[in-house]
Amino acid sequence: MRIFRSEEKLSPEYVPPRLPHRERELGLLETFFSSYMAGRPAVSVRTLIVGSVGTGKTVLSKLFGRKLEEANNMARYIHINCRIHTTLSSILKKVVETLGAPIPARGLSPEELGSRIIDLLERKKMLLVVGLDEFDGFLRSDPKGVYTLLRLGEESAKESRISVIAISRNAEVLEEMDEGARGMFQAGVIYLEEYDYNQFSDIVEFRCSEAFYPGVMSEEAKSLVVDMASERGDARYAVELLWRAGKYAENEGAARVVPEHVRKAAASIYPSIRREALTYISRHERLLLLAAARQLLTSGKSYISSTELYQAYKVVCEEFGSAAKAYTRFWEHMQRLEDLGLIRVKIGKGETRGRKSFVTLPGIPASIMVREVSALLESGEGE
Repeated sequence: MRIFRSEEKLSPEYVPPRLPHRERELGLLETFFSSYMAGRPAVSVRTLIVGSVGTGKTVLSKLFGRKLEEANNMARYIHINCRIHTTLSSILKKVVETLGAPIPARGLSPEELGSRIIDLLERKKMLLVVGLDEFDGFLRSDPKGVYTLLRLGEESAKESRISVIAISRNAEVLEEMDEGARGMFQAGVIYLEEYDYNQFSDIVEFRCSEAFYPGVMSEEAKSLVVDMASERGDARYAVELLWRAGKYAENEGAARVVPEHVRKAAASIYPSIRREALTYISRHERLLLLAAARQLLTSGKSYISSTELYQAYKVVCEEFGSAAKAYTRFWEHMQRLEDLGLIRVKIGKGETRGRKSFVTLPGIPASIMVREVSALLESGEGE
């Protein structure tokens, strides 16, 4: 019996026709960009989507882009990863190339690239929405470029034809912008809450219906995927578990996907943290990790805020004779540790105002982490 009906439906790049439990946020985007949906350029729209890993930020923006192009054949959505394209020049060049405008061999300055985009949109009567994924990479690399991009086309007396959707997992990203750029986003911030258990159940059911033949994914296997994903709050993890579990079943020639295939999938994605894994991270990432483990251990909390963690990190840096990094660099280290599965970051409400980032150790005893990281820092191994 074949396992997959449509394996590509579990690809990280796949954009499904609907997003369970993100209908409200999709509706907000359609409202913010209603003039673009109707083909009536009015004002530039700048929207910021913020959420933890696996809350659907990227796929939400891409699905909106698809709906925009379906609603108005003179509108284009271009999705750009700002971890790859970190400067204004690189982003504008990507836009020009995607729109099909030739670039001279000598290259163009950012000003010339911007003018070329404006002229092209005016000439073809097109509307453009640029999705800036991992927006923090652009903000840290080229903060002046951020402001320039957000204002692109405003100086023209003609209709505004360029808008931006910025995407970030950092709840404090607004605080890192200068006042001019921050003011452009204040009215259009969409926070994506983590999915709860029942919502994960709906998401897993929907993805299974798209990717597997009927009856292939056992109910027990689905339940285990939901349990594991809801513990992490990560829908991407759920989708990857489904794909890997299906591949294990396929490799064994099994007729169905059962819980043991899910357990094998989980072990292959995030194996238990070994001491060797900690030798591949930088000294300041170790200092940050030690600060997180100590703070969680002494506070007795499940999560600590990124602000608390930064203060604890500075204390640990002083203890080990290292100069603490600035907050923006500290956040980059946090992102890398999260990408490696060594910490988990989620978005929540602060005690005073606004949203904050909160940190925990995913399934790793804080006492063990303190012991292992302290030993590495004292020995200097791997530095």
